Amino acid sequence: MSKRRRATSHGADAPTPTGQAGPARESTIPGGPAASRRPPAGPRRPTAGRGSRPQRSAGGFRRLVLPGFLATAALAAAAILYVAATSTPAVAVKEQRPVLGQATATVVIREYGDFQCPSCGAFFRSIEPQIRAAYIDPGKVRLEWHDFAWIGAESRDAANAARCAGDQGRFWDYHDLLYRNQGGENVGAFSKDRLKSFGASLGLDAATFDSCVDGGYHQGAVQADFADVSAQGFNGTPTFVIGNRRIVGAQPFAVFQAAIDAALAGG
Repeated sequence: MSKRRRATSHGADAPTPTGQAGPARESTIPGGPAASRRPPAGPRRPTAGRGSRPQRSAGGFRRLVLPGFLATAALAAAAILYVAATSTPAVAVKEQRPVLGQATATVVIREYGDFQCPSCGAFFRSIEPQIRAAYIDPGKVRLEWHDFAWIGAESRDAANAARCAGDQGRFWDYHDLLYRNQGGENVGAFSKDRLKSFGASLGLDAATFDSCVDGGYHQGAVQADFADVSAQGFNGTPTFVIGNRRIVGAQPFAVFQAAIDAALAGG
């Protein structure tokens, strides 16, 4: 496992998609990120809108369909989207951005994920270790975390708890623990009591951590990240931005390898 470091960032640029490929798996999320129906298990793409029902389609991620013009962008989203060099400023998140890897790494992978998302968990278990070994551990690349907590209250609580662990320098250990303990969506797997027990298992200062979890100390930053996602028009979890490429879903390592190598080469 790589040496874990925290670094400070203030959001990411929002690229404009110019191409697409691959199918998607869909579900619905009535009323936006604050309240979601329990969707079918598997890769996640949320859909906002009252009265909507969970839907399935082939593919490796979950989709967020937002009202109006964003709905069109959501339907056009794909596994890999080449994005334009120009971008729109993202919403600033005024607290430390969790970063894995060396600050001197020349390429940044921006990951937008939900701790309840099955496809995010699949990426963590099967693809991320390969990226760590090939690029993060040697100091070529760093991984930057952005919360895309749309699935429900337990997603937001888990995101807040991970940041609480980050206050004690343990964000990435807690991040890993959450993905290893996924157990359904909004069914108690990430209840506040369980989240606090995860902190205890890492030896975190209980009084400080529990107070942070119960008080939702970082919920403002979690919601700011979601506003950033909305501003950029992202609609699937997990989403990654590497250089001028966007990758959606737990795609094979070769897909990430090609994007990273192109970014390292300046492409």
